[in-house]
Amino acid sequence: MTFLRDRQLRRYLILQLLLCVFLLAAGILTLNGGTVSGGVAAGILFVSVPLLLGGTLFFLHRRSRLYQHAAEIVRQYMDGDFSSHLPQNQEGDLFQLFSEIEQLSTMLQSKNEAEHKNKEFLKSTISDISHQLKTPLAALMMYQEILESEPENSDTVREFASKMGASLQRMEQLIQSMLKITRLDSGSIVFERRDIHVTELIDRAIRDLQTRADQEGKTIQIEGKPEERLLCDPEWTSEALGNLVKNALDHTAAGGHIRIAWSRTPAMLQIRVSDNGNGISSEDIHHIFKRFYRSRQTLDAPGIGLGLPLAKSIVEGQGGVITVQSTPGEGATFTVSFLTKL
Repeated sequence: MTFLRDRQLRRYLILQLLLCVFLLAAGILTLNGGTVSGGVAAGILFVSVPLLLGGTLFFLHRRSRLYQHAAEIVRQYMDGDFSSHLPQNQEGDLFQLFSEIEQLSTMLQSKNEAEHKNKEFLKSTISDISHQLKTPLAALMMYQEILESEPENSDTVREFASKMGASLQRMEQLIQSMLKITRLDSGSIVFERRDIHVTELIDRAIRDLQTRADQEGKTIQIEGKPEERLLCDPEWTSEALGNLVKNALDHTAAGGHIRIAWSRTPAMLQIRVSDNGNGISSEDIHHIFKRFYRSRQTLDAPGIGLGLPLAKSIVEGQGGVITVQSTPGEGATFTVSFLTKL
């Protein structure tokens, strides 16, 4: 009888025993009275006492087993096993307590899953960075060996010094982009939203890309009502749009056109970045927002495969949606949609 270890249950059982003794004594006194009614009453008392005592022992035994079962499940929760559940199919304070413990276990389970995802995310991020840094690091080592072997050859020094600079720039771009994506995915970025003209947003986005477009013989067209405004984080949103424009430049040949247009519906404001470049094949279009993804058709194009994932994280982090439509050989259109007040 393990329930006897519980002090409160022992006290309850002692009270029941005292009650039984009192009833037995009352029955004996009634029986000694010698009357028929007294004998009947005494018989009822003698039958009631063992029933009362047996019922009490049965109740205490069942309750003890319930406690043990609950304790075992709680121990499983502590070990990270949430496959079992506490009984909650009855009413009463005890089962209300079980319900509260179940809610706590759900919170613990969610926390454990979040920690596991964070660990996997960190592991994946470190793996991605280390893998992507191998190529420029190997190139830098090779360039450094060449410079050491021909220190007197000024043409060689200039050529490979320039290549080293390009590799270092690629490494810096890679690390900065990965840090930004990691901060966005971890939720550590707080977007500072303010009302801004869309024209100003676009101007920020293409400010550093217009010169490149001119040098490559490509045009950037802007179309939209100048009075339209958007509530967003200007710095982050302009970076996302800039990445879309840069992606369009990367995949558009000389003489190509990039078009940035925006329009408002009763429910949202949409900004579209279109180009008349190579387009995206059907086998690639569902993967272009994955980190470091490069299709076989674009391996020779510039970029490291982080611009589109970063744009997606920025837009979705502000409650927006980014979609893409494309016909191979005819270009692509990226649409950024933000809900607005009705």
